[in-house]
Amino acid sequence: MFQPVDTDSLPAELTVSAVIDEEGYGLLMKQGARYQESHPELEIHWNRIEPEDADTDQEWLAIADQADVVLVPNEWIRLLAVSGKLSPVDTAFVGEAQSEQFDALISQVKWNLYLWGVPKDFDPYVLVWNRNVLEAVRSETDGMELPLKPEQWQSLPQKLRDAGLVSNWLAIDRKDPYALLAWLGAVTGEREDVLFEADAKTWGERPLEAALTLLAQEQAGIASAGPSEDPGFWPAFAAGRYAAAIVRNSEAEQAFRELPDSSSAALKIDRESWNSAFVWPGGTSFGLSSGSNNKEAAIGLIAEMTSEDNQWQNYLATDRLPVYRSLYEGSKDMLPVSVAVAQRFPNQATVSVEPGIPSRASLLKSLWFKWLAGGITLPDWRARWEASAGLLAELESDD
Repeated sequence: MFQPVDTDSLPAELTVSAVIDEEGYGLLMKQGARYQESHPELEIHWNRIEPEDADTDQEWLAIADQADVVLVPNEWIRLLAVSGKLSPVDTAFVGEAQSEQFDALISQVKWNLYLWGVPKDFDPYVLVWNRNVLEAVRSETDGMELPLKPEQWQSLPQKLRDAGLVSNWLAIDRKDPYALLAWLGAVTGEREDVLFEADAKTWGERPLEAALTLLAQEQAGIASAGPSEDPGFWPAFAAGRYAAAIVRNSEAEQAFRELPDSSSAALKIDRESWNSAFVWPGGTSFGLSSGSNNKEAAIGLIAEMTSEDNQWQNYLATDRLPVYRSLYEGSKDMLPVSVAVAQRFPNQATVSVEPGIPSRASLLKSLWFKWLAGGITLPDWRARWEASAGLLAELESDD
């Protein structure tokens, strides 16, 4: 256990602001309380922020100004660092901790040769299917075997209509741009960060444009739904309301444990997209505020909160995946990620290194809303998206 704090020193106060849900926050506070018991010289104040309440650059910058330690989505670490709100945290990686990290995660918190965040966990999106709905649209010429090919996705909505089914062909959280990226990755087989580096070849020679066109043409069959908003989502899904859904891996794992066997048997988790080079990990990391007056104590707390034991406890309690490679070596039956193939997720770094990823993700959400509402065309979307590349894209209103 890393203990850099001098127990004979004067009491130190730390404020930790965590962008996290209630379940994760309760576990975080318990782990922090255990650490504080062995460090009586520390007084730790905890502050939870609802993820939905932090949606602009200004709000994220304010979070870093008001704390010694922050826990935020990985995508925000580099922007906070570039803005001068964070200090490097290289010393928080104790022993072999840095070599334990996956490239998909560590690449998101690295900038200018320094590390500005310490990964805590990750929770990618997965695709879940209703087996019974798929069975109903199978034919002698198309068995609809998973994973579906792009052309099978294109025909799925019509097949549902032809079979007389009222199922939505897709359930997805329209408020989360990373859910859209996960669906695009599942349909096209491309890396999920390809859209951030999109060029004429990306649009013209790959199935990206066809996938986006499908969303527009068949939007009537898309349900803006998910388990975080609808407590009846999983029973309805098992009963056939949706053919497919994009959900977080942790949500799917928990649902399969809690549903009756007859209901869970109707559903199938499809992680085929995780075989691509990069999937948005949905990770969170601890950062050290540049304005902290107790940086040494803060580094000690971060090191403990991301320890191997705490990562495993987090996984068992929340199904959010641990970030240490060694935890996967003897747990193949429990953990759903294969870490053996160097060319696959999570062993490949993101190609999107610009600090403005959060702003461009918000722009993506805005363009998606406007496009589905008929406010812009696909060429408009493409032009405005490409114009934002490499910039700290200005947030647009969803109105």
